[in-house]
Amino acid sequence: MPHDRGCGAPPRPGPSRMPDLLIRPATAADVERLCALATHTFRETYRGISDPDEIEDYVRTAFAPDAVGAWLRERVSSTLLAFLGARPVGYALVRRGAAPACVEGPEPAELARLYLDASAHGRGHGAAMMAACLAAARALGAQTIWLSAYDRNRRALAFYAAWEFVAVGSRPFEFGGRIYADPVLQRAVPAA
Repeated sequence: MPHDRGCGAPPRPGPSRMPDLLIRPATAADVERLCALATHTFRETYRGISDPDEIEDYVRTAFAPDAVGAWLRERVSSTLLAFLGARPVGYALVRRGAAPACVEGPEPAELARLYLDASAHGRGHGAAMMAACLAAARALGAQTIWLSAYDRNRRALAFYAAWEFVAVGSRPFEFGGRIYADPVLQRAVPAA
């Protein structure tokens, strides 16, 4: 469910434009910022397609400081944070580890999370985030990148299809006391 997540040229800075997107690795100093951003973007993404109480139960534990801090301590992972000016607007988590049996490509990495604030949608920032995720997967030695996504999150699924992710199976995901069969998608990690 939550595993969210053509490139145009980035907008040129100018007096009437917002600053360009800056994407950098997250650090331990970013934990509180990541907790707030993850909570906000999860609520924003799922508020129209999931029960509000179930969303609140999920964010309370999934985006607690200990849980988010654990992302940064994972040995073979990359947590990215995106900013417009000083405002964080997106984040991603790419990690190596066991993949579901349906993932067939060599040397897989998981795109475990990819979220962008709705105010930054439609401006090429999602494309910049995905390009950074593919580069992070490549830096982790991956040749394949996979993810799972909630089948009712049509916006995310269309985004992944545009990035040439293909469905290869499903995996269970527990949310709100129910088990969902989230689609698993994968694609090759392009060479540098």
